[in-house]
Amino acid sequence: MNTTNSPQTYEEIDLLDLIIKIYKFFKKRILLILAVMVACIGLGTLSSYLVFQPRYRSTMIFQSRSMNASEVAGVTNTLNNLVREENYTEIEKLTGLPKDIATKIKKLEATLNREIQKNIDKDIRKDSTLTLIIETTDNKNFERIQQGFINYLENLPYVQKRTQLFKEGRERMLLQIQKEIRHVDSVKRIVEASFLSKNPIILNSGNEFSTELLRLYHAENQVREELAFPQDIKVIKDFTHYRKPVKFSIEDTLGISAFIGFVLGVLWGLIIELIKLIRQRETSTSL
Repeated sequence: MNTTNSPQTYEEIDLLDLIIKIYKFFKKRILLILAVMVACIGLGTLSSYLVFQPRYRSTMIFQSRSMNASEVAGVTNTLNNLVREENYTEIEKLTGLPKDIATKIKKLEATLNREIQKNIDKDIRKDSTLTLIIETTDNKNFERIQQGFINYLENLPYVQKRTQLFKEGRERMLLQIQKEIRHVDSVKRIVEASFLSKNPIILNSGNEFSTELLRLYHAENQVREELAFPQDIKVIKDFTHYRKPVKFSIEDTLGISAFIGFVLGVLWGLIIELIKLIRQRETSTSL
């Protein structure tokens, strides 16, 4: 029985001894750990206000007539990857933004604007409503960045082709509507003239032609409006200019800095103990 229980007894003694050593270590080095934590908290707070560049975050809500949400998010992600690798030459080529503005962009992300999406047609290709989130170190160039982003989407070959097809279809529709207007108007004139003749044309409703003409005129104005604004991208809400940059909250800064300080303090204490242990063994060996 004693032989069987002896390994367990030794294990319990070793575990207890380890706990005691850890306790003694923290008791001995607690001031060092606290000092490193305080230093890291101070440096973290100072760097968040002075060292790191301020970032301004804003959003733009827009729609694409020819692209769905995943397609817009994909092509936007291409721009974001160029921002990450600091390929400002390619960004300037795609968006037309000068490098002095492109270098200040830190993030671009297009996400589905779910609050608006609830109220639109389920056919997402017809009405793709998204939010573009941007982070930049300068809040004075949001208009230029917005126009550059729109230019980038509008100049995609796929979008240009669909825009051209859209314009051609609306032009044909306008011609057809105008043709119907002339036809209905001519019939109306013939009917009105018949009332002065001996054999007038009798209709069920005297307002039938007027109602049809009003409908056609409304359709004509709608198509003319679409042709006047054939752009694929429709901006619902422009970027908002915020004066205050986005920063870490004080809780995040203190928490992260304290954790880093704790880890560094423990490592520093372990290194000191290791150095002392090595010196003790060297002294005992020399004796």
